[in-house]
Amino acid sequence: MKKLSSLDKAALGIVVVLLLFFGLVLLLAAQAGVRVTTNLSGDSQIGPLATITLKFSESVDPQLTESLLDTQPKIDGTYQWVDPQTLQIVPIGPFDLGTVYKLTLHSGAVTQSKHKLKNDKSWDFKVRTALVVYLNTQNDQSSIWAMDLKKDLSYALTDSSTKVVGFDTSHDGEFIVFYSANTKGGVDLWRVSRAGGDAAILLDCGLDRCTAPAISPDGTRVAYSREAAGPGPDLPYGSPRVWLLDLKSGKDGPVYENQQVLGYNPAWSPDGMRLASYDGIANQIHLLDVVSGEQLLFPSNTGGPVTWSPDSTKFLFTDAGQNQFGLRTRVRMADLDLNETYTLIGESDDHDFSYYSLSWSPVDNNVVLGMRINSDDPAQKFWLFDPSMLDGTVIADQPNYAYNSPCWDIWGAALVFQQFKLKGAFKPEIGLWKPGFQEPLVIAEGFMPHWLP
Repeated sequence: MKKLSSLDKAALGIVVVLLLFFGLVLLLAAQAGVRVTTNLSGDSQIGPLATITLKFSESVDPQLTESLLDTQPKIDGTYQWVDPQTLQIVPIGPFDLGTVYKLTLHSGAVTQSKHKLKNDKSWDFKVRTALVVYLNTQNDQSSIWAMDLKKDLSYALTDSSTKVVGFDTSHDGEFIVFYSANTKGGVDLWRVSRAGGDAAILLDCGLDRCTAPAISPDGTRVAYSREAAGPGPDLPYGSPRVWLLDLKSGKDGPVYENQQVLGYNPAWSPDGMRLASYDGIANQIHLLDVVSGEQLLFPSNTGGPVTWSPDSTKFLFTDAGQNQFGLRTRVRMADLDLNETYTLIGESDDHDFSYYSLSWSPVDNNVVLGMRINSDDPAQKFWLFDPSMLDGTVIADQPNYAYNSPCWDIWGAALVFQQFKLKGAFKPEIGLWKPGFQEPLVIAEGFMPHWLP
């Protein structure tokens, strides 16, 4: 037998020590059990559509792990496994306001080899306060401001160096896309986070004008209107066309290959499957199924906004037509399931109520409609009604006021809108209405209110 050298003995000793060390590590790991961490923040304040992520220290069995999960109160959501160590809990609808949720992963085996989570793990969380964001145009500036209604606190999200013209907010409340003129004479798209202070160009449009952004419900795409610069500095811009920017890949291009299809003010269906836009030259609404590519047309000569039912099967819009009393504005319903369009309001009006502003609640059959009561008076009111029964109530009708741009929060629990006093000093105001209010509450001076949930 060959005698081991001192070097061989040393190497063997090292191997033995390492084996003992790794054995000890495995023993301690087995005793410690499977560990899990989560993305829930320390203050347990999350967005209403936030995805909750659980990260395990080793690969686990999905069926065993899901059987140990419990949420009180129950949430409507799905389990999605990114990989064998990462589970995401994705809510289908928003978490409830004012509710404290408890997520518990009970102790038990989470692998086929009976590796266990030794102890129950629990996390409490609740929905953060929704912000109202708006344009502040004081002192010849135009920036985006946010208001925390709970704290009665307002603050700027963008600084005065970038003049904001208009914007849209993401459905999950995490970011804003706005547009601002550049030094070339065009208009660029910008992005700023919920926290503010980090505004950056999202899309450099050069000499073109990129306006009216609409963020898709899943937050991955932005539809917008683009007007191409003329071939020379003294030639006019082209007519607006709807383009689509993919926020993940950066891919950008027109929605319709046909350059004759024009469009402005794009609006997504709540399920993100359809995109509507208005062609002011042809006086019609274009509707595109972004999955199948199917296109539908709806005549409209008012250019008013489109508003969708919560289930994405219907939308409301306005147009104008003749009845026995003359030209009248009408509210039209497009039912995509039944493949029919009909007049909901205005067919037999004896005078023109100038219907325009429309906003369908995201959770039920409540629609806000703006109208003028007297054709000789520019004052307006907001009517809240059920389109299935045409029964409703007036929620805003202060004398000598005009209202527009109604916007529901994600729960359908509160409405913000623009209001102007028509007589006296001009002062744009942001109004707030909730069920039980006798009249709107003025919460700020500004333009274009949106919710940032």
